Amino acid sequence: MSIDTRQRTYGWDDPAPTALAGLDRDGLSILRAIGAGELPVPPAVRTLGLEPIAADPGRASFRLDVGEYHLNPFGIVHGGVLAAMVDTAMGCAVHSMLPVGVGYVTGELNVRFLRPALVSGGPLICTAEVDHEGRTTMVASARIVDADGRVIALAGSTCLMRRP
Repeated sequence: MSIDTRQRTYGWDDPAPTALAGLDRDGLSILRAIGAGELPVPPAVRTLGLEPIAADPGRASFRLDVGEYHLNPFGIVHGGVLAAMVDTAMGCAVHSMLPVGVGYVTGELNVRFLRPALVSGGPLICTAEVDHEGRTTMVASARIVDADGRVIALAGSTCLMRRP
């Protein structure tokens, strides 16, 4: 390690209670229980530092306080971090529409990066919504904005439903 090495320490909770909640709770109630601290935040969300803001039927939003550990070698937020943020938000928008026992997986994800996200740009907010609700697929869209309301990225996804 060099003299300038920085470290980040964080913890996460056992994800099993959240995974098992889908057996007897609908998607929106699970998301709201996570937001209320009644169920653990998924480990990937904790690792990235995403903070759930809101979950409503067909809609979800997250906040990211950008840190140095989110940056690529050019000093801007890594595209993979932004892609994970939109994927999480769109997945949660879809999740909010799921009945008890139904799951989903992202089948397709596209992201358009419009401008760089910088630490100095303040927190990023990602809002996603379901655009189409079908029996076997759902389509969602999302946008990330910086603290000044500038659009950083636009995204879309198709999620595949997994029914019992």
